[in-house]
Amino acid sequence: MADDFNNNTIAFLDDSTHVVPPHACKLLSALPDASLNALASAATSELTGATTTEHHDNEAFAAMCVLITSVAKNGCERTPAEQRQQLFALGIEDNNLQTKLMSVLATVVPSVEQVLEHTYFDFAHIVDVNWRLDYVLRSSSAGSIHEPLYFVQLRLQPPCTSDLRLRTMVFSCTVEELRSLVYRIQEATNEVEKLAAGTTSRFQ
Repeated sequence: MADDFNNNTIAFLDDSTHVVPPHACKLLSALPDASLNALASAATSELTGATTTEHHDNEAFAAMCVLITSVAKNGCERTPAEQRQQLFALGIEDNNLQTKLMSVLATVVPSVEQVLEHTYFDFAHIVDVNWRLDYVLRSSSAGSIHEPLYFVQLRLQPPCTSDLRLRTMVFSCTVEELRSLVYRIQEATNEVEKLAAGTTSRFQ
């Protein structure tokens, strides 16, 4: 279900404007009030991890998930006029559907907002690096090598956690592979600096 949910949700998002497409709005408009509420409850359960359910109408389900997450991300405590404007920006242009959704979203969005408040993603922080350069003649896995290899050990601080224990990552690479890694890290650093300075990144 998770893969279907992700695929359907991505299919409904327009990359440039992030709106629910018209055909999905029609599916939602055709639902009676009870079905719309049931759909919102099922989507909320999926998003909060409470349950994983199979829903018969994947298109309407994905559209509802997009609406709930978008409203939860941007905040639902707005005036009715602002809520309508928000729904319109998401692709809900029908006034009657907006009215129905405002009531439904007011019920389900708070639980999703609570999950978002405790959801984060971050990379581990490198706090120490040890390395050595050896000339390797033969490897048990790769056979005859006869070239210098770097053996690198990274000490990592887990992200946003109360666990203060450092973790260790060990890898080996050739001189060329290490050179490529350093180049890519420098390239990524430059892009981050451009974004921080407000300069257009080539990855956008």
